[in-house]
Amino acid sequence: MELEQLDVQKLGLIKLQLEEEIERLTTSFAQLRHAGTKFRASRLSVDSIQEREIMVPLTSSLYVPGRIADPSHVLVELGTGYFVERPIQAAREFCDRKLKMLKDNMDSAANLINQRRRELEMVIQTIQKKQAS
Repeated sequence: MELEQLDVQKLGLIKLQLEEEIERLTTSFAQLRHAGTKFRASRLSVDSIQEREIMVPLTSSLYVPGRIADPSHVLVELGTGYFVERPIQAAREFCDRKLKMLKDNMDSAANLINQRRRELEMVIQTIQKKQAS
């Protein structure tokens, strides 16, 4: 539908919808970025497992010395609290797949955010034109 044919009230509703959608998409994008940061940290942790002695986090600020029983295998969280023991290489591949999926989703979200912003700008310009005349 042509924006020029809509009245200011309908354009205002479209503007509001676009602003809400941009806000939701921006929040989702931030959550994807945060998840990517966590997976990159996990990937680095998997790469750094060489020694049997490590510091084990009990809380966000309390660590205690610990020993890795088998440094060739790690526990990988699959999601929703499910863990599986995997060889180091399989854990690396899992992190890499998740990072690629997150990057693809972030790219899609960024493109959609930019598209919605352009649409919002067109709506705002149309409202301004109609109010000026």
